[in-house]
Amino acid sequence: MILKLDTPARSDAGAIRDKKMTKLTLKLVDSASGEPAANVSFETRKIVDGDWQLISQDATDAGGRADIADEADSKDGGYFELLMYFGNYFTAKEYILPQMKFVDIVPLRFGIEPGQADAQVVISFSPYGYTVVRT
Repeated sequence: MILKLDTPARSDAGAIRDKKMTKLTLKLVDSASGEPAANVSFETRKIVDGDWQLISQDATDAGGRADIADEADSKDGGYFELLMYFGNYFTAKEYILPQMKFVDIVPLRFGIEPGQADAQVVISFSPYGYTVVRT
């Protein structure tokens, strides 16, 4: 038996696609636990007129996700810096670590081309290392 499901055409689909906001997002995964990393504090900076300017301070949600730059800050591309406070996360999760944490406050600098700002930075991290990919 073959079932055919008719999907009604949406006349506004093109309009929705045209109004898609470009933004940079972050996804953090605690690779030691295999879980999304919730409540990780971070700061985002961007080079504006030759200087690093703070554009956001936030923390990841329960799914380990956050917006790191909105459309206004990301649509023209540029150089960005994320400063992530992994050490505070490890302390809050009661990881047993030496006083001098190997992975503590982690900076990540990266460039985004104009028109390519709809991107996600995915970081998998543990107390002893991290990997970064752009999706």
